[in-house]
Amino acid sequence: MKTYLLTWNPNRSPEPEMPRQANATAAGKTVIGRWSCGNTKQIEIGDRVFLIRLGVEPKGIVGSGWVVKPPYFDTHWDVQKQADGKKGLFVMCEWERILNPTIDVPLSINKLPRWNIGEKSWTPQSSGIKIPTHIVSELESLWAKHIGVSSLGDVFVDDEISAFEGEERIALIRHRKREQKLRDAKLKQTKTKNNGRLVCEVPGCGFDFEKVYGELGKDFAHVHHLKPIGDRNSPSLTSLDDLVIVCANCHAMIHKGGKCRPLEGLIHAS
Repeated sequence: MKTYLLTWNPNRSPEPEMPRQANATAAGKTVIGRWSCGNTKQIEIGDRVFLIRLGVEPKGIVGSGWVVKPPYFDTHWDVQKQADGKKGLFVMCEWERILNPTIDVPLSINKLPRWNIGEKSWTPQSSGIKIPTHIVSELESLWAKHIGVSSLGDVFVDDEISAFEGEERIALIRHRKREQKLRDAKLKQTKTKNNGRLVCEVPGCGFDFEKVYGELGKDFAHVHHLKPIGDRNSPSLTSLDDLVIVCANCHAMIHKGGKCRPLEGLIHAS
């Protein structure tokens, strides 16, 4: 997986949908959208992308995500070039986080790691520049700190990785993200089997948030990975059978001390 820098100049491309997209990603959802990649055709599905705001202050990183469709030609983003019948090269991205240009402050260009002398800088002439591998880790750390890991929502953050710190934690977020749709699918599957209820599956527990808290607890539960994400050496598929519904207390006990205990025997019979 490579990492690329996509550029945005508000003066040339206002992007009126960006505030709405920012609100969605702030709530833990991902959004899909195309973005110009200049003349770069080497970008592949799964590559990491960062979006940098240039042209107007404040300049800096305002978004991050992954490529879900490799470079393709489409109607040019520039209105004049559209009128001339010209096309541009784009990638389709799944944005995990986009900052709201009207209220959020970018990760300042002055705080970004330096590129080696002779390499392209953070103010390239076109979009789609490959970011040097040796500074990607530092960039990821700065970005995670800037937006706050918790702001990435359920897509990236849960108790499975709460015991990891620093670079290892960033790597888990970056390489092993679980999509919200998988969690939602598990909740839906469980509700279908249990007459619309979400009950803790730890033997001997059976806690039901809705039963205890009423409407406030409806449709709420934790989703636990039976195969700890921290034990994986590389990205791997997660099926619905790898997930179980648990309550907050059981989830905390499962992972207490950074471990991942089996469900069987977690609760001791009195």
